Amino acid sequence: MASAQQIRDGLFSISWNTTAAPNNQQQIVEVKNLMDVLKFCKLSFTRNGVTAILEMEINFSNTTKPIKTENIFVEVSKNGIKQKMTMNQSKWTTSWTEKSCQYCHSHTQCTQCAVKPTEICFEILIDLTPGSLKKGSQHVLDHLLNLWKTKTLADVEFQCNGKSIKAHTLILASGSPVLAAMFENDFEEKQKRIANITDIKANIFENLLQHIYTGEVALETEVEDVAELLIAADKYAVETLKEECALYLSNDLKVENAARYLVLAHLHNSTVLHESTLQFMSKNAKAICARKDWMDIIKNYPELSFEATQRMVGQ
Repeated sequence: MASAQQIRDGLFSISWNTTAAPNNQQQIVEVKNLMDVLKFCKLSFTRNGVTAILEMEINFSNTTKPIKTENIFVEVSKNGIKQKMTMNQSKWTTSWTEKSCQYCHSHTQCTQCAVKPTEICFEILIDLTPGSLKKGSQHVLDHLLNLWKTKTLADVEFQCNGKSIKAHTLILASGSPVLAAMFENDFEEKQKRIANITDIKANIFENLLQHIYTGEVALETEVEDVAELLIAADKYAVETLKEECALYLSNDLKVENAARYLVLAHLHNSTVLHESTLQFMSKNAKAICARKDWMDIIKNYPELSFEATQRMVGQ
């Protein structure tokens, strides 16, 4: 059973205690005790191997003033682990990569954990007026943005395709476990505070670092840059940026790029882009299968093509 509770005007929470179902079986529940602000709320939870996906559909009541999606803040806690939910094709969604059970030795489906019941507690916080809670946080963000712009007391320098980018190791280490490990290890980055970045464009890497400082990212750019930014975010384990890029690309899906985006999602473990691309391909199967890049997937990624074909046939 899932129930809602109002905390204050514009802020309410939803609690859902459930038990994990076997792999690929979706659990769906409608939220009870809705406040006047909501007319309908439905939650769904799915496990696919070690990937867990939570989705939420909400409809506001007719008496509620129109609310822009970008002004809504949604955060979910799964057994105490918090992360942000983002809008994807009219649903709020997020995903987790779960640890394998004692019987698993790889990220493959396990017949043991697929049937072993696990209690799960979801706590969802929905804030329709996030600015009212973030006055103090905004003050901190302004300082971080100022540090990013002025480079005051910067203690590391990245050499990226001929461009020098200065930054602060403590801030970057807090936002990227990969960069944190780089700074902790005893090699050039630690000795000279200089890091050479050879496989990422300067503007892409700079965008990645700015996101770590501010939590914001400018995606009003070339789509190819967004794809490269997703790759960089995956490499440096900046999951919030990776998810924003995945949502952007999901809204850019076309017959011409669907196969490429499917491979991109597969190679860089983007659940959001993977699922949205499969849905798009299932609805445009005839056009997709007539393309050369689809034949390339069949040749180079047979398991991926099998999964996509199953979705197309099932549509």
